[in-house]
Amino acid sequence: MLALVALSLAAERRTPVVVAVERAMPAVVSLECEVQQTSPFLMMGGSYTATSDGSGVLIDADGVVLTNAHVVQGAGRITAQLPDGRTFNARVLGLEQDLDLAVLQLDDASGLPTVVLGTSSDLMLGETVIALGNPYGLDHTVSTGVVSTVSREMEIAEGVYQTYVQTDAAINPGNSGGALVNIDGDLIGVNTAVHSAGQGIGFAIPADRAVKVAHDLMRFGSVRAPWLGVDLVDVSAYKLRGTPLSEGAVQVSWVHDGGPAAGKLQKGDLLYKVDDRPIHSRADLNAFLAESAPGRSVGLDVYRGSSHRRVTLSTGAADSASWARTLEDVLGITLAPSQGGLVVETAHPQGAWVRYRLRVGDVIEAVDGRTVGTAEQLAAALVAARSSHRPSALFTVRRGRYRGNINLPI
Repeated sequence: MLALVALSLAAERRTPVVVAVERAMPAVVSLECEVQQTSPFLMMGGSYTATSDGSGVLIDADGVVLTNAHVVQGAGRITAQLPDGRTFNARVLGLEQDLDLAVLQLDDASGLPTVVLGTSSDLMLGETVIALGNPYGLDHTVSTGVVSTVSREMEIAEGVYQTYVQTDAAINPGNSGGALVNIDGDLIGVNTAVHSAGQGIGFAIPADRAVKVAHDLMRFGSVRAPWLGVDLVDVSAYKLRGTPLSEGAVQVSWVHDGGPAAGKLQKGDLLYKVDDRPIHSRADLNAFLAESAPGRSVGLDVYRGSSHRRVTLSTGAADSASWARTLEDVLGITLAPSQGGLVVETAHPQGAWVRYRLRVGDVIEAVDGRTVGTAEQLAAALVAARSSHRPSALFTVRRGRYRGNINLPI
């Protein structure tokens, strides 16, 4: 009789939250990242290894993990631990800094548990959500709450806005990259941020954006999003003060011949809405576009001179051949393979390479943090930068035993 009572009580304790955790937790991994740091206080400016903790969630049985970019960026060694105690070395498959998302591959992994991918498109205010992760290094922690807001716009850096799912489920340092699941245990967000001015307020990247970006990174190595055919620069709020665009805008710095915007936009145009959504910065625009694929038509609200207009663009993908024109017409250089990168063989005196006081013999090691040991890798890095509507990219250049980063026009 006592045994029957105990079984009955145990059944009552297995609430829907317990069932959801049992379903999702096996796919949540804790991440330990090692990053080399330099310190002026060590002898001869020596270096030391710093470690940080984060979380991730398995989206493929062969060991593909979705996490935040800031968790793994710059890490020389990444170790992932599953709830069952198994550990794996991990490497970065793809990373999108503006969207704070990254995809990892666990070495020699197969048959691993995966999370069920849900959708963030039908979230309801007040519905129960569960945050799973590794806060403060406390492995595989569970916290519960409700959806507070389904689309909270947050400034994650100066002038950079993103929309998040807001929840009162506890999300603390170390939770970043972990899973936010619904009462069915389905992934509806990637935990990413805590409001610095509030207690008990957490944020997650919506699952629809996160999963689409992850699939792009896995398949293409970069995010495939609608390209407008322009380069854009952020405009400070100070410059817009007193205008109808005081909430934010981006400015067209270049219109690419043959691109979607040719004949429709002009250099100097201010874009302040896309599909009726306010634009605060280039990163903000790219985050919105990242949820769609190239080929989608978008409506842009444009401020030109003193007049407003509405422009519809049939978007495409960035020209995959444009990288060659960047080398020849913009940078004015030719390259050859070299140990650890691509060496500059010739440089035109009028090209940007020489104007920025770079030289023949300098070696390009990376573009926007992506290693460029081959022409194909350089092409992919430059096309990815162009796809983000950027007029420049960050080049890592080596000269002799010295190495540095410099923004160059592309």
